[in-house]
Amino acid sequence: MTISIGIPTRNRPHLLRRALSSVACQASLPDEVLIGDNSEGLESREVFLEWRDRIPGLRYIKRETNIGPASNFLSLVAESSSAYFMWLADDDVLEPTLVSRTLECLALFPGLEYLGWGFRVHNYVAGVTEVPSAIPAVLYDNSCYENTRLFLEMPISSLFYGLYKRNILLQSSLSRWNANDLSFDWMDVAFIMSNLLNYRSHFLPECLATYGIDELVRPVKGAAGSTARHYDPMPWLMHGIVLILCASQLSIFQRIKLLPKFLYAWRNTTSFAINHS
Repeated sequence: MTISIGIPTRNRPHLLRRALSSVACQASLPDEVLIGDNSEGLESREVFLEWRDRIPGLRYIKRETNIGPASNFLSLVAESSSAYFMWLADDDVLEPTLVSRTLECLALFPGLEYLGWGFRVHNYVAGVTEVPSAIPAVLYDNSCYENTRLFLEMPISSLFYGLYKRNILLQSSLSRWNANDLSFDWMDVAFIMSNLLNYRSHFLPECLATYGIDELVRPVKGAAGSTARHYDPMPWLMHGIVLILCASQLSIFQRIKLLPKFLYAWRNTTSFAINHS
């Protein structure tokens, strides 16, 4: 199985250097690594030149203009060539065993389409590390209904950073939303829901990545990735209901049964975020 890693970046060469260092330290290297650069200058290209001889398959793609974070993320999928794809944000780092563990899972579960893993969140300014007490017990042998139900009990947005079968991403809800200029708060959670509702999925409980924060206080992010003053919970409500009602892997009874669980997760997640923003 071949694996590509896509690294979207913009004006953060020092963070890109840290992310690439974690790729170079993998026990099993990926087949391809792509940097999608939305930057105005060429500092990220200089970082690429530093690492290209140490990471086989490293490619650099300079955007002529800033195409925005969502388009940069998705363009990397289209520009990759492997059977499986994962994103690595430029402020994140991988544990040395991440690629080898994903290859083991692909060998063990040949039909696997979406793989998630445990993680920690580290604030590099405050020096504080947070580790989720648990992640949803999503298992390959579970039904799509059961895996979605488990996720809605713990709707953790960072599970967006997983390994995906590439052809799924090319025709995903995320691609459709971006093509229609739809961008909304909790879009990453809705995307995870879409995958669990429709594809064979599995989450590894061990910590395989560190997701970075490089500001003293974690910023409130809007749908387009820019700092926001408030959240809008209603689009996620609408898209979440549509995803469940259109989930062909679920029976009509399972869809009806899942709706109140989604509404409960939506209310709790959005209320907490809004009250703490």
